[in-house]
Amino acid sequence: RLFLELFRDVPPMPKKTFLPGVVLVVAYPLLSVLLGQGEDGQAFVTAFLLALAVRISVRFEGMVEKLIAQFTRRETVVMAVLVAMGPLFLLASVDDPLWCQRSQSAYYIILGSMFVSDMLANRTDMAARFWPWPAMRRVLPTLTRAMVLYNLGFLVLNEAVIYTARPSVWLIYWAVLPILSHVVLSLLILTVVSLDDSD
Repeated sequence: RLFLELFRDVPPMPKKTFLPGVVLVVAYPLLSVLLGQGEDGQAFVTAFLLALAVRISVRFEGMVEKLIAQFTRRETVVMAVLVAMGPLFLLASVDDPLWCQRSQSAYYIILGSMFVSDMLANRTDMAARFWPWPAMRRVLPTLTRAMVLYNLGFLVLNEAVIYTARPSVWLIYWAVLPILSHVVLSLLILTVVSLDDSD
């Protein structure tokens, strides 16, 4: 019952969040046909890079707003360019579907390690950047630990899909991943807040 009540409280996702998945689902089969047989790997990489570029552009404005609140304008420009263009250039230069798949795992490793660092040092710096509102201050230590588990869980899930499913199935998984992660993260936050309120 508590789970169902929490599920009803999950906030809606912005419509633009679905755009990268739509681009991927359309681009991969189209490129597979255009490039012909034996070029599935090239179709995979090209479609993924297109979708990743769209995902980065969708999130770019919010990312810049967060960076500019913590760094100088010059530092913000440098970091934004590195974060936005770095993965695209790297994956394009390697041109390997497995690297595209593993880039998602790398994301969880990097983000999760930041939360692990905070947890071991009894800090809440990362959690405070994600949830800077005064009302969340009390639950930041719990959210820090929860985010370690969240990133570990999605890391294991991504690797499991890589090992057990065809690359085309992984692309579908990546397309719906924002929806899945949004629901899981929202439920995680609501659970932490609900348990804190009950205490």
